[in-house]
Parts: sequence; structure tokens; C-alpha cells
Amino acid sequence: MKQHSAFQSILYHLLPGVVVLLFILLFSQPVFANLFGLDERLRPVLGFLLGLLFGLFPVQLGLLWYAGKAENGQAIQFTERSPLKAYFILVPIFIVYFFLLFVLVAPLIQPFIIQTFFSWWPEQYNFQLLLQDPSMLAGYRGIKILIPFYLLLSCITGPLVEELYFRGYLLPRMAGWAGRWAPFFNTILFSIYHFFSPWENLIRILASYPLIHTVWKKRDIRIGIMVHIIVNTIGGIMALIVILSM
Repeated sequence: MKQHSAFQSILYHLLPGVVVLLFILLFSQPVFANLFGLDERLRPVLGFLLGLLFGLFPVQLGLLWYAGKAENGQAIQFTERSPLKAYFILVPIFIVYFFLLFVLVAPLIQPFIIQTFFSWWPEQYNFQLLLQDPSMLAGYRGIKILIPFYLLLSCITGPLVEELYFRGYLLPRMAGWAGRWAPFFNTILFSIYHFFSPWENLIRILASYPLIHTVWKKRDIRIGIMVHIIVNTIGGIMALIVILSM
């Protein structure tokens, strides 16, 4: 398996995030909200979803396809299957851990981080604030059309593609320069790649590192895929339920 240099690892980790950020900035312009008949406050969400569909997925899947051709179909590594009981034990533990951090800890520290370090960030681009309180979204024009696409793209397809790309492709190729620190640097770069939510880096790193290290140690991306999809989907379904009940 061909190893990446440190520069290649950084580039391949961050490039897809730049693409998504550009889509968010572009489609947050008023003309696109009017074109799709959405409430103007949903423009960043629209840009995010279009960034996934037409930016992130083509870039990541395209790189996987290209690497597969260059490496005789062996682009995705860490495909060893763990014992069945490992999934029943590890996946629930990680899901609970993620929700403890994002639901209980994050609301306590992220307002301070945003006010102290990211007060310059335009509030309209922080669509995570909307998703943290779905009741705010209930009256927004077009939200009931947009939220199912959010579930499909951000909660199911997105995590699957990301895990294949970041853990199945990039992580195994970092050992050449990072050695046993590969899971740590993969975690840091994966967090930074979320350019649209830098205030979440601390929580995202704390949440992701144990999972990524487990994937590395067991050489099994299935664990990461299951946890990532389930966590995102539970959050998306909870938001959908609140919105539809209003």
C-alpha cells in the first residue's frame, strides 16, 4: 500500500472541506434562497446540502475511484471484520459517549468559544445553532422539504462516504510519516476539515479520537461507519420530529 507524505495527507484531508465551505458561502446569497423558495435563514443549510451533493461526494468518491484504479482496487483498507460481540459492545458505548459530549458538554462551552474566538463569524452561517433548537425551524418556509434531504445527505450518505474516505483511505496511508500517531493526526485534520464549524473542533476532537483510534487498532472501518451514521441520524430524526410536531 502506497503511503502519503505529510503534505498529501493534509491536502487530501482539507480539500473537500474547502469545497463545502465555498458552496455554503455561494448558496447563502439571497438569489438562491428566492430561487428555491426557502426562508432566507435556511440559505446556509441549502449551501451545505448542495456542497455535499455536488462538492464533497464527487471529490471524495472521485479520489477513491482514482486511487482504486491506481492500486488495483485496493483503495479502501481497514476492512477486517471484528467479532460480532465487538459491534454490540463498542457501537453503543461510542454512541452514548458522543451524545454526552455533544448534548451535555458542548452547550456549556461552545457559546464561550464562539463569543471569545469566533465573534467575527457571521451568525447567519452558523446553521448548527438552528439545528440545536429545532423548534426555531418550524416556521421557516421550506424547512419541511429541506429536512428530509438533510437526513439523507448529512445523516446517512455523508457519514458513509466520510468514513470510507477518511478512515478507509487516508488513515492507513498516514503511518509512513505519522507512525502510531496517525489516528491522532487523522482526528485533528478531520475536525479542521469542518471549516464551517471551527468552534466545534474541541468537542469534535474529544468525541472522535477514541473512535478513530479503535478503528485503527482493530483495522475495521465498520465500527466508525455504524457509529457515525447512527449518531447523525438520531440527531436528524429528533430535529425532524420536533419540526413536524410544531
